[in-house]
Amino acid sequence: MKWLIPVDGSAQSLHAVEQAILLAATMKQVPQLRLLNVQWNVATVNVKLLFDQQVIDDYQREQGLQALQSARALLDAAQLPYQYHISIGRPAEAILQYATAQEVSLILMGAQGKEGLAQWLIGSVAERVLRLSAVPVMVVR
Repeated sequence: MKWLIPVDGSAQSLHAVEQAILLAATMKQVPQLRLLNVQWNVATVNVKLLFDQQVIDDYQREQGLQALQSARALLDAAQLPYQYHISIGRPAEAILQYATAQEVSLILMGAQGKEGLAQWLIGSVAERVLRLSAVPVMVVR
């Protein structure tokens, strides 16, 4: 049994991690946990004129690790094993692709992510994942 928890560093995504920890504690078999952070592709033509690909890759990796830091700390404190991955692209599509590739049995995610414009975008991500996922999705409020 594999669970995917998309994490953007928001309080809502951390709440999904907390719920996964509580739910995992009730299971006879500990699920394989997969944390996923999706970074928007910033490597447009204009950006590539200013920065080389390695600088862009390093920036996205750093941002992804920063977004995953609190979720990883929660799972470490709960002594639950996990793997993490950073994807580049459109969040809903990247979540669904990763879920398929990893053959997860459940996606647990926050209802909304970061504040401002990003909150609107991430809220639409949860809705899109719910609508298009081939596996069950638990949206945590």
